Amino acid sequence: MVRNKAHQGGIIIIFSLILACILMLIPLPDSIRLYRPEFVLLTLIYWAMALPQRVGIGIAWIVGLLMDLIMGGTLGVIAFAYALTIYFVLLFHLQLRQYPMWQQAISIFSLTLLVQIFLIVTGLHPAHWSFWVPAVISMFLWPVVYILLRGVRRTFHIS
Repeated sequence: MVRNKAHQGGIIIIFSLILACILMLIPLPDSIRLYRPEFVLLTLIYWAMALPQRVGIGIAWIVGLLMDLIMGGTLGVIAFAYALTIYFVLLFHLQLRQYPMWQQAISIFSLTLLVQIFLIVTGLHPAHWSFWVPAVISMFLWPVVYILLRGVRRTFHIS
């Protein structure tokens, strides 16, 4: 039986996004909870950069709605923030893919900071001096996430 190449690896992409959601749910002490990297956003950004025809604004919106439900915030806030971020990734995905890893990490910092600021403006996160810390941690975590997900994509021949 011949497998349809258009749907190859869809389950792996969904599984990686579910795993990222689970990482966001791991309980942390209150003192370090605000420093959690944006695992879901990093995963969405990777798949949008690597496979823009498969992971786009609609997927980001659905995952964002799921995160809204999981986190118990106002419905649509995280969804809009993720969709907006993925819009920018899709707009510049060809350039982002050509950047060296350190420039990609700086772009990740900017995109994650955009989401953090949006969540503060909408009242989902408290306005605190440490609002930029998840963006910095996500920036430093980007090379690890990139290498891991690229390995998964190559191992399972996701295209």
